[in-house]
Amino acid sequence: MTTVGGGVKGLVARAQREAQRRAQSPSTAYLLLVMLQAAGPMGKLLSELGVRESDLLSALRVVDLEPTSALERAVERAYRLAKATGAVEVLPAHLLLAVVRDSRSAAHRSLELIGAGSRSVQEAVQSALQPEDPHTAPTSTYIRPAASLGVRHEAKPSRPSARRAMGPAQLIELRVEKPKDEPMIEAPIEAPIEVPEDELIVPSSSPFALDAGKYPMLAKLGRNLTEMASLGHIDEVIGRDDEIERLLDVLARRRSNNPILVGPPGVGKTAIVEGLARRLAQGGQGVRGLEGTILVELSAGALVSGTGVRGALSERMRQLQFEVKRANGKIVLFLDEVHTLFIGGDAPDDLAHELKASLARGELPCIGATTDVEYRKYVERDAALARRFSPIHIEEPAPEDAIEILRGIAPRYEVHHGIAYEPAAVESAVELSVRYMSEQTLPDKAIGLLDLAGARTRRRGGSVVDRKAVAQVVAEKVRVPVERLLVSDSQKLLQLEQHLAEHVVGHVDVMTRVSDALRKGAAGFHGQRPLATFLFLGPTGVGKTETARALNELFFMGCPMTRVDMSELSESHAVAKLVGAPPGYIGHETGGMLTEAIRHRPYQLVLLDEIEKAHMDVLQSLLPLLEDGRLTDGKGRTVDCTQTIVVMTSNLGAEHSQRGSGSIGFGGASGGSDEGFSAAMEAARRALPPELWNRIDEPLFFGPLSRDEVREIAGRMVAGVVRQLRERQGVELSVDASAIDTLLTLGGYDAELGARPMRRAIGRMVEAPLAAAILGGDFHRGDRILAVGDADGVRFEPLEGSVEAAE
Repeated sequence: MTTVGGGVKGLVARAQREAQRRAQSPSTAYLLLVMLQAAGPMGKLLSELGVRESDLLSALRVVDLEPTSALERAVERAYRLAKATGAVEVLPAHLLLAVVRDSRSAAHRSLELIGAGSRSVQEAVQSALQPEDPHTAPTSTYIRPAASLGVRHEAKPSRPSARRAMGPAQLIELRVEKPKDEPMIEAPIEAPIEVPEDELIVPSSSPFALDAGKYPMLAKLGRNLTEMASLGHIDEVIGRDDEIERLLDVLARRRSNNPILVGPPGVGKTAIVEGLARRLAQGGQGVRGLEGTILVELSAGALVSGTGVRGALSERMRQLQFEVKRANGKIVLFLDEVHTLFIGGDAPDDLAHELKASLARGELPCIGATTDVEYRKYVERDAALARRFSPIHIEEPAPEDAIEILRGIAPRYEVHHGIAYEPAAVESAVELSVRYMSEQTLPDKAIGLLDLAGARTRRRGGSVVDRKAVAQVVAEKVRVPVERLLVSDSQKLLQLEQHLAEHVVGHVDVMTRVSDALRKGAAGFHGQRPLATFLFLGPTGVGKTETARALNELFFMGCPMTRVDMSELSESHAVAKLVGAPPGYIGHETGGMLTEAIRHRPYQLVLLDEIEKAHMDVLQSLLPLLEDGRLTDGKGRTVDCTQTIVVMTSNLGAEHSQRGSGSIGFGGASGGSDEGFSAAMEAARRALPPELWNRIDEPLFFGPLSRDEVREIAGRMVAGVVRQLRERQGVELSVDASAIDTLLTLGGYDAELGARPMRRAIGRMVEAPLAAAILGGDFHRGDRILAVGDADGVRFEPLEGSVEAAE
């Protein structure tokens, strides 16, 4: 009968009591401790190998905790060892051998930590279990059966499933009967000992592999990037050679050799470190002095997780430092999101102090990565910590560089998805992501578009990803028609006058000048300035805001433009409202309404309404926007405004617009003969600072609308009423020319107020009577009516036949 001996039971019970006394979870390391304290054969063996109780106690404070079932699993492994060797009793030697052979056990890691060496303990225990037989060579893998020691083999196989299902109490009381007629086994058992699948360790063929026995913490929590690169498991990094060279330079320094990559999310910080791993794995001249360096990625989240017990995080850090120091500078850690080390755990200040001390002594060579915001918040503000790191700022690649990056990685995605990417698809991914996904960064957002387009194409049975497939992905994200995305800017610019004429009545010369300025900006003649900067002058209701809406509709797919009422910024402190309050002031965290709008969506139209009513300090703050195409907000972030159209509107000089030679409807830089134009320009020059005036691409004057132009505007407004009535009520409305004349005569035309009185006249004489008639049941779905005007107003007459009959 095979049993768990009383010695093993006693050791397990003592280990549990000892751990409980120290307010810790029982672990296999406590088995080593109680063996030493018991001074039995295994305790003496450990002492002879240099294992001291004080060293074990120190190791217990550092090694990771084990699952609560660690002792039960250790007894189960010891039982399997004893059974495989034919022993009739599980001895403390079997238990010791079982725990030191498991590289993941706390006992194994404790022995490695104190330098005793688990291998030497294994060999010593195996020698103790083997007989003094000169003809039998000791092995490091198997234990000879107990029959060779004069012990009868009385075991029969038990079901593995039954063993796994047993709890610790059942396991300790385990008894296995043998048939009475089973013979004695005298020969050694050559079959290997059964090892569960989750305990198998597959050796790596890479020369950069880490020994899990010597570096248990790194093996458990880390990701060996150099090993992965040497095995071809890391993709090649394209377009980041300069950043990798800077990393190598910093790592090769004698002091301050801890680089930290600082940049926005998705800019490629992790990819740069993976590129460094490939360079280290390849070796060569470029990495002299760093040959054989192993780069281990250590997630700060994994390092901090499970450290809720006070002091656990500090102990884990000490073990990590021990393992890195043991490698004699050949291990460099990559700490992604390194700032989380200073905001997690039980005592982040103590952790930061320990980390700074380790970095200062050169005991923890590492590469950090974090965002600009987190770097300023957690690293830069601590001068002592900032001195330990050498920041390398990673900028978002230019669109041209991003295209090259995507061209380099596209073949890998083609292999993954089983499709092919057209060159135009790669370019569109960058172009559309820059324009419509401004809250993310290159190259990550463009890669995401390519990946998603490839997945969708494969799922739908396609084989080629073209420009339209990428545009469809973007269209769903930003919710605009895909057809609008497929129209190039060149086509839009060539048809600009035609598009503006469909929305704005009159002002032909103004529309031409607007189109010319935008074409120049798109061609690159404006340098780093915005696409175009306009000042629209003229009386109210003549089409200034409508022109801005038309431009926004054409270029920005009707996305809401940023409209700033400058009359609300009439005080000097309003600069903070525009670009954000400086640090220490109320509202610093919210940012400025203009800078935040452009930062989140740089490809847009900005309308600065009633520009002359803003305070002079506010106008001065706009100079960087108009000259350099950038703004700096209260947090020190630079906002790119080069893809923005800036439109400023003003009513300056409107009181003079009715005087002059009668030239109306348009004006421009060459319209100096028009008194209204000259008066408006002169008033604008006096009201605006010279620096601002000189940065405007086109100051344009919108003259008063003629009666014929207001008539055309009235026709467009009434057409909108007809369309809404048909779509919502199913009533077909026809409008007689006399109705338009009546609208003009009865308050719809005012030379000084432009087209706005016509909107009120239509609401009063067309929309209000129609609403009352429909609600009163005079008109029903399918009816046809005619609007006719007379001296009293607009009346509605029913026409014969329904809409369905007419169709």
